[in-house]
Amino acid sequence: MDILKDGLRRGYETYYNGGKAAVDAIRSSDPQVMWHNIKTGNVNYSLVLLLTVLVGFIGMAIFANVTDLPPPAGPRKENWAVGAGSAAQQKEGAPPIPPPTEVVSLRIYPIKSCRGFEITMSRLRKTGLTLDRNWMFVDKADRKFLTIRSDPSMTLIDTTLVDGADGQQMLEISIHGTDSRVRVPAFPSAQWLKSNTTLTTVEIWEADTDAYEYSAEINQPFSDYFHKAVALVYKGPTARMIAVNGRKELYGAEQPHHFADVMSLQIASEASINDLNRRLKDRNDPTVTPLTIERFRPNIIVRGRDDHPWEEDTWKRVRIITTLRNEEALYRLDFDVVARCARCQVPNVNPDTAEKHPKQPWEELMKFRRVDKGGVAKFKPCFGMLCVPRNEGKVQVGAMLEVLETTDKHLYDVAKFEDL
Repeated sequence: MDILKDGLRRGYETYYNGGKAAVDAIRSSDPQVMWHNIKTGNVNYSLVLLLTVLVGFIGMAIFANVTDLPPPAGPRKENWAVGAGSAAQQKEGAPPIPPPTEVVSLRIYPIKSCRGFEITMSRLRKTGLTLDRNWMFVDKADRKFLTIRSDPSMTLIDTTLVDGADGQQMLEISIHGTDSRVRVPAFPSAQWLKSNTTLTTVEIWEADTDAYEYSAEINQPFSDYFHKAVALVYKGPTARMIAVNGRKELYGAEQPHHFADVMSLQIASEASINDLNRRLKDRNDPTVTPLTIERFRPNIIVRGRDDHPWEEDTWKRVRIITTLRNEEALYRLDFDVVARCARCQVPNVNPDTAEKHPKQPWEELMKFRRVDKGGVAKFKPCFGMLCVPRNEGKVQVGAMLEVLETTDKHLYDVAKFEDL
């Protein structure tokens, strides 16, 4: 009854404020004259129409104020691209959804395990950020990929983008301490690959995939550097699927990517690296210097909240919104956050010197970041979140990340995404 009274009151206010002038016009007419006009057909139809609209408007105002809107739809179980249509969903019992945060850095690593670089903007594809992990080195003897895990000196191989003589973008590869510089097209055409490379088979994480192998001339400086015959390769046309929680059995769909270990994209938080550095500082170890987030090789770095580090552990779905005023464009990019990133000791390697610290940050991380009880993560610390892009578009530093859904059920290589 109170709701009805309130609705009637609001409807009357709408009537009073919005239609008072029209009603005053009706009141000013003599009822007997109005009735005579109706009988004789001398009717002011404009006034009748206005009165009808006014009555209908008052009725809609009352209805709108006494009728509850239906609740928003809950999160879908299917792995559909939600695009711009979904909004944050606070599930009962799930961790609270944190406030939006800013994208402060974008990083790509064109050659697996080699030095990457920062960019201000990129186009996100289902396979990850453009140019990320499109290349890798293999040992020509066994065709297996080379990794910084076994050879920290790979971090002394630099990559950058330059303009070629014909105006096309080139990937320039250089080696610290040498004058060697190799350039290959950053976006090679099918014809260029056919003329300048050989399609072959290589092995990455005990699985075969195809790759375009570059010529002996291009590979020679790198063979000299590694003191063995190696080859630079570019991902071939056959799809290589994401793994762990992104495999079809757990994610519900197959998603290709390039030469990243297991997932298309990693997001990390500046607040979390700040917390780790504070903990390392408290150890008073003169051999440990503040770490840069580059050691963890993420693609997208957000600011986060210094008083809430590691809250990215609870993400399930996030959206990054980029506004490009010069293009009059708005990009809403959605990601399924399928797992925490279980860590090896690569972050112990200083990317500037290739020196590997014998203990840190691995030892400190093992003290407080063994937070996942799934698979091999039971025995490893976690840093950063592994994500699957749901749609494609541009992303820029300064974009806003919104958390759409949270969970406390992440289990590395165990949990199904629909069950999070």
